[in-house]
Amino acid sequence: MPSKSTHFVSYKQRHCTDIFCLILFIIFIFIYGFISLLTISQGNPISLIQPSDSLGNICGQDEFKSKPYQIYFDISKCLTDGGLGFLCPTTKLCVSSCPKHYSHYQSLQTIENAGYLPKNYTRRQLICMYGFNPITDSRTIIELVNNGLCAPYTIESEPFLGRCLPAMFINLFDYENHQTSQANVSITDINTHMFGIDSISDVGRVILADLDQIKESLALFILVACVLTLLYMFAVKQLTRLIVTLTIILFLVILFICSSFCWYTIYTGQDLVYEYSTVARIVNDFIKLRTIYMIFGCITTFIFLLSLFVICTLFDRVRLSIILIDQGTNAVFSVLSTIIWSPLIIIIYFLLILLIIYIEMCLSTVGKPIFRLIDNNQTIPCLPNINSTECLFQQEYGYDSLILNDTDPITRSIIEFLVDNKQYLKWFNLFAFLWFSAFLFAFEEIVLAGVFSNYYWSKERLTTSYPLIYSICIIIRYHLGSIAFGSLLISTLRFIRIILDYISQKCSNIQRNIVIEFIAKCFSCFLWLFEKFLKFLNKNSYVLIASHGYSFCNKFNNNIPLNI
Repeated sequence: MPSKSTHFVSYKQRHCTDIFCLILFIIFIFIYGFISLLTISQGNPISLIQPSDSLGNICGQDEFKSKPYQIYFDISKCLTDGGLGFLCPTTKLCVSSCPKHYSHYQSLQTIENAGYLPKNYTRRQLICMYGFNPITDSRTIIELVNNGLCAPYTIESEPFLGRCLPAMFINLFDYENHQTSQANVSITDINTHMFGIDSISDVGRVILADLDQIKESLALFILVACVLTLLYMFAVKQLTRLIVTLTIILFLVILFICSSFCWYTIYTGQDLVYEYSTVARIVNDFIKLRTIYMIFGCITTFIFLLSLFVICTLFDRVRLSIILIDQGTNAVFSVLSTIIWSPLIIIIYFLLILLIIYIEMCLSTVGKPIFRLIDNNQTIPCLPNINSTECLFQQEYGYDSLILNDTDPITRSIIEFLVDNKQYLKWFNLFAFLWFSAFLFAFEEIVLAGVFSNYYWSKERLTTSYPLIYSICIIIRYHLGSIAFGSLLISTLRFIRIILDYISQKCSNIQRNIVIEFIAKCFSCFLWLFEKFLKFLNKNSYVLIASHGYSFCNKFNNNIPLNI
């Protein structure tokens, strides 16, 4: 019979814990929900995804249905002034197709003046404003570009999310051979030197493209991996000692093989480049360096020797671990529903991430599209079709005296509130994500703690036929306040760390001070360690809350001297 200290307390003997924190959490949810509804009602996140021109027209819709792609007059200004789509001081147009060649207006002007090619051909290479025909215009190409009527250059591009971007995909593996027809410059050179695109980003894009092509096979492999995991757990349950021993031996053998391969490759000098294509060639270009082999060899050798030393010196502990694994697998298979609990929480977590991102996108697009005159790095509000082609839609949303004249008072008040407090609301949204995610994972831990404490410490082994649902009901009815309290502590520490990192980054951009950076890093490291310690205490507290029904404050205070 279990002792009093390990007795599982049923729901009839429990009471609500940490009610104040639960009330605080509910109030926070209502406030966040109200602000989110206002933000969603006034935001337009689709405009951040769909391409648009400088007049705010959506490419591929309405009268621009035949022109689904967006092109930048001078894409280099976007990359030097804050990134694509955010206060990008260059004209954007909707086009039917992306450019397939490189051309520069000065080169075209030289060719036209020399008479090498007819005017119809050279000016057909230009991308100009809607309704403007450069072929019939008497001005020179240089004058057309200087007046903002035509783009200064075009680059071989491909559509990506509806935007015409440099065609790095098709030129990534043809760096040596592919050159443009008119300037004798490779596209990779243009991408690297003009836009600052490095090889790491190229690798990421290629990997994402490959993953998109094999998504069905990837899903199948994930399903097979889940089935094999269940089979492995079943084998461990039936043959615990044999399976665990074979797993340890296999782990050591894999480490030994990896270590031996690295040192053999370094010794024989075979760390050369292999002629592969696609991702394999890129990966080989990175791992060909002797330093990489040496680092990987040192790491695998160290882990191998350390594992071998631990197994030899702590053999009795290893045997005890095998017994604990045996008991753990018995518990899991006795409560088989717990296998789906963690994947369910992870799915909810990803849905939470999508919700937070969606609200952030809505918050960024609250209000009306703002058009600005950009001159000498100064932005001045303007109205489209009045200030000529210099009045550009800047992918920025808000309000001013020009765009809220015809808006009803309630909508105007909501827009003004959300836009005026946009920066604070973004931080509020971030804190909400931290608290909700910490609450979600704490709920997962305390439910599992309730299930297995019921399994190990109840008088009748299992007091219900559905232990997972039983534990969820107990936690929701009595202990949500304790979860809210523990998750609030974790999320507050994380939020403070993020603020410190943000302040440190801003200060380093203005004026770098090594002493201040060192102090900030030390303080951030201390908070990180304290957060890990706090999470450890929380886990122990959750076990006691789930099994005995204590409040969080009571068991948290008792856990501190015990763990120290």
